[in-house]
Amino acid sequence: MSPRFAAAVPLTSAKSQLDHTVLEDFPKRIWTTGPLSPMRIKKDDADRIRTWMDLNPEHRYELLTDGGAETYVKDHFPLDSRISKTYLSLSDYIMRADLIRYLALLQDGGVYNDVDVGCLKPIDLWIPPAFKDNTSVVLGIEVDNEMGPGRSKLFELVNWTIMSRRNAPFMRYLVDRVIRNLENDAAKHNTTLFSLQPKRQEVIDVTGPAALTQAAFQYLSEKTQTTVDMQNFTKMRRPKLVADILVLPINAFGAGHQVQWSGSDEDGSALVHHYLAGSWKTNHFDGPTEEEKKAEEEKKKEEDRRKKEEEDKKKKEEEDKKLKEESGKKKAEEERRKKEDDEKKKAELEQKSRKEAEGNKQKVTIENQSSEPGHKDSQGQVQQEQQSDQEPQEGEDQESGAGQQDRQEQENGDEHEAVEEEQQNTKPAGQPGPDPHAGQTQGKEAKAESAKEEEKVSISVLQQERQRAINELNRVNAVRRKTREEAIKKIVADRKKDVEERKKDEENKKKLAELEERKSKKQAPVAKTPVAADQGQAQSARKEQAQSNIPARQHAPNP
Repeated sequence: MSPRFAAAVPLTSAKSQLDHTVLEDFPKRIWTTGPLSPMRIKKDDADRIRTWMDLNPEHRYELLTDGGAETYVKDHFPLDSRISKTYLSLSDYIMRADLIRYLALLQDGGVYNDVDVGCLKPIDLWIPPAFKDNTSVVLGIEVDNEMGPGRSKLFELVNWTIMSRRNAPFMRYLVDRVIRNLENDAAKHNTTLFSLQPKRQEVIDVTGPAALTQAAFQYLSEKTQTTVDMQNFTKMRRPKLVADILVLPINAFGAGHQVQWSGSDEDGSALVHHYLAGSWKTNHFDGPTEEEKKAEEEKKKEEDRRKKEEEDKKKKEEEDKKLKEESGKKKAEEERRKKEDDEKKKAELEQKSRKEAEGNKQKVTIENQSSEPGHKDSQGQVQQEQQSDQEPQEGEDQESGAGQQDRQEQENGDEHEAVEEEQQNTKPAGQPGPDPHAGQTQGKEAKAESAKEEEKVSISVLQQERQRAINELNRVNAVRRKTREEAIKKIVADRKKDVEERKKDEENKKKLAELEERKSKKQAPVAKTPVAADQGQAQSARKEQAQSNIPARQHAPNP
């Protein structure tokens, strides 16, 4: 299975591109730089490392830790050489990581990849057969603004994945270029390589992908004796071989890049996937780009939105909690009131039950004390009580009649006085004049009339109060009569029930006697042996005992 790359025509002939006609094959080695110890590699990074080992089982995987990188430089380059002095003097760990990848590929060749890069296709299938014999270095594109929106730079090559033969001319050219950049940067800041503290953009320009891109353009320009720049590689859809460097389209090494359009992993042209898990930029910061500012603003908006949602959620939870508490309090209050009402009703029912029990107890007492002759006495007593209840009413009627007679006499007296007064006013003119003491007499009469009126009012009030008392007494007597009637009905019903039970008992006795008689007739012809006689006597005794055990209830005769 080979990558879907169509063949491309090189800019110059293969003979003019290389200093020698035969190149040794690409070494089967994979290089990666990592932390202080392999044990500190993250799980995600370990999974990505496994993709390289699974797809390339014949390749040897090399992990250069910080300590291992220093040992590698000391073992492969003279200590007094410019390369050793530069690397061992450099303190910035990202610049050292950039330089050691170039040195490893120069010395031993193979494929370098960052630890956050995963392999998608076997390395042996990366180079189309038409270019394999004439290629010493394979590079990919990271940024191409002609292909879509990108960073501030228009074009940039990848340095997270590089493929090279041993002692490739471009790798030696690149190492010399990077060392010169480091020396110039230290001189610019008037400091040593050990004390150099570069900003993020400095790392990109001095040792990173920008330095790699500029070195490639200059190297190819010198090799081809023409000007080689981004115009030779922008909008590439197929691999392009220039001198001994094969440049792959952006999809090959740029798949997964988040700031630049780089095609799709699913179209079959991606060779690796960069997961952008590196955190080195946070330690080499010289101000955000426009894209980063925009991303930061979006992040802040998202955080504000999330914070607002959390606050709204918290506020809603508090309101719900408050409503729940109020509902609980209201419910508890309703339950308390309901409980009080239930207790009150229960107390009323208990009181009513006690009254009914007392009434039933009195009725039972009356029933137990009463007998058949006494029942007539009780009826006479009831009649006597009814007569006694009627006596106050008759007395009240007599009193009411007397009051009416008094009122009639008073009214007759008033009419008589009115007639006399009218006769006095209608005397003839020839008759004698009024008595001089008439004024005093009239005053006395007026006082007497006023006293009479007051007496009438007092009598009327007394009559009304007496009438109310009579009415209340009648009501009480009616209640008593009703209660007595109900008690009498209950007594009559109970006695009727007793009579029925006595009748049933008598019938049962009669049936039992008939049954015994039939049994005795059946057993009469049989000659009884002494044992049988004893058994018959025992059986007769048991029957007599059974009959004696039947309760003979004594009831008073039904009235």
